[in-house]
Amino acid sequence: MNRKVLLWLMALVVLVPAVIGTGYWIYWDQFIRYAPVTVTSAEDLPRIQKLLNQVDYLTPGAQDKSMYLITYRSCKTCNDYEDKELPKFQAANIETRIVVFALPDQAGAIRSTPAERSTIAELWLTRNWNFYKAWRMSTDETWTAEGLPVADDSLARTAVVGAGRGFNDQLNELLRRNKVTTSYPLLIWRDKNDQLRVCGCANEKAWHFVREEMGAKEAPTEIFGVEVPNDLLAKFGSEGATPAPAEGPPTKAPETK
Repeated sequence: MNRKVLLWLMALVVLVPAVIGTGYWIYWDQFIRYAPVTVTSAEDLPRIQKLLNQVDYLTPGAQDKSMYLITYRSCKTCNDYEDKELPKFQAANIETRIVVFALPDQAGAIRSTPAERSTIAELWLTRNWNFYKAWRMSTDETWTAEGLPVADDSLARTAVVGAGRGFNDQLNELLRRNKVTTSYPLLIWRDKNDQLRVCGCANEKAWHFVREEMGAKEAPTEIFGVEVPNDLLAKFGSEGATPAPAEGPPTKAPETK
């Protein structure tokens, strides 16, 4: 074997694994890392399902198939997801159950506004979709929560805000135990085999997984693309609220032995 052939063979021994490794890394980085996770823990599944059964969600209308979307006010990716993806689920008769919470304070920094906390308390108590829609279409500069009870002045409404944060904290702890990296929007649903699926969908590369599994399709209609009347608070506040159905979701916790 001459020297040139030997050098080529040595190069191949080094290059082939490197090329294969690089290709797999690219495949993982662009595809696998964004795939939803199946929760299989017999201990944690009933706990997660119990939280979902108890939470006060917002919905544009009940359907046989449903998906939970956990979000917070300042989450730009969450807002983009609702604007771009929710119409597709509605077109496929899939109910999106939105759970909104106020970010907790962190290292002394307050990460929510009084108007936001007051609005979230109202949403949890009334479950009024039209009211949520108006809030989503507003900005922090235009939304003052005028006409709403101030959550910070009410022990009961402060407790409601705390319940939203507590729900998110408990859910995240259970998901972390099942190797789910939580990010927002956080989506949870049951697949065709009734397995609990979770997607931390902060990256748009993950969105197609959810659409394909749920059977969502393209839809031109914008869920939030309607004009909001100036007297919306008076019309859709506490007194005029029409709560969403109180019965639990169609999904169920698996039987445990």
